[in-house]
Amino acid sequence: MNRIRTNRVLVLGLLIGLSVPQLLFASQPVDPSTLNPPPNPLTTVCEKDGNQTICTLQFSDPPFAGGSGVICGSGSTAYEVFQFQNRSVIGKRYYDQNGNLTRRHFRETLSGTFSNPLTRAAVSFDGKDTQLHDLTIPGDVSTGTVMVTGSFHIYLPKGGTVLFEAGRTIEAADGSALISESGPHPFADYFVFGDTAAVQPLCDALQ
Repeated sequence: MNRIRTNRVLVLGLLIGLSVPQLLFASQPVDPSTLNPPPNPLTTVCEKDGNQTICTLQFSDPPFAGGSGVICGSGSTAYEVFQFQNRSVIGKRYYDQNGNLTRRHFRETLSGTFSNPLTRAAVSFDGKDTQLHDLTIPGDVSTGTVMVTGSFHIYLPKGGTVLFEAGRTIEAADGSALISESGPHPFADYFVFGDTAAVQPLCDALQ
């Protein structure tokens, strides 16, 4: 009987010993409102991880419907391409020991259509990319660089590629400069370098 009781005590002690490290190293929740800048508390869970805080986020934007910024045609026949888009995001935000943001790392998924508001002709698109934003001044999202890698595909309703983007871009976080790019990026050529021919295949498909 004494041996059985002794064994039970040893087993209980072992279980307590195993649980102590788990309690000591368990993640500690962090109130998002205490961070700079604070993430959306409705879509983000923040936890202490050593000297830093890591926030995990996941959300979908409300559907966007409006002008794309792409102008097709000229003179009286010119029109702005209409864009309908769905976007979902999953990723992480990293804060230093003072609660200031140092890095954003997320993946976004896009889908939708481009259309001619005059003729209602439309094409579809989808895309996936990963964005890495390293801040040079913790807490100031306008600083640092943003690296984007991924692809974006515009295609006809019955198949066939209209435009395709792929590769990598690095730009200033405040949007003031495109630092480097690799791979075909017709929309960067259009919006950054003013090359209207870069998006002409889209205009042609929407005639």
